[in-house]
Amino acid sequence: MLVSGDIVTVEVQAVRVFGMFCMYDRQEIQVLIPEISWIASFNSCEQFASVGDLLQVEIIHVDAAGGRIAGTIKGMYADPWESNQFEVGTVFSSKVIRRVDQADRCDGRPGYLVELMPGAYAMLCSQNISLTPGERCSVIVNAVNRRQHAVRISLLSAEP
Repeated sequence: MLVSGDIVTVEVQAVRVFGMFCMYDRQEIQVLIPEISWIASFNSCEQFASVGDLLQVEIIHVDAAGGRIAGTIKGMYADPWESNQFEVGTVFSSKVIRRVDQADRCDGRPGYLVELMPGAYAMLCSQNISLTPGERCSVIVNAVNRRQHAVRISLLSAEP
């Protein structure tokens, strides 16, 4: 039986706007959208994951009586907002996670979900660029909204 604090690799079984339903050892784990990223980078979990994806999550709540288990991705890492890690002009070597055909943070245009640091994802509007999931790229922070925990980034270069 899972307990709070366990870190496990789960398989995504279903993706909804509000969260993901994942499976670990025949136990369903829900990861809701606020528990995915320290940065508000998408309005739907459909822009973050697909069925079959493997994700590492930390168990944050187990309701044994109700049979519900809640997990977090961002909660495994320190809050980068508390240490002011997002400033205009900061450059990150980021990992491309996936291409998003209609990214809400890009006004419905294509974009790429990138991982700036563990637990912190941002949407890079495609701007006629072609990136591959798993590839690394350098991005720069152009705008920061601390109240909404949002950043706007642009591509500096793809990395070898």
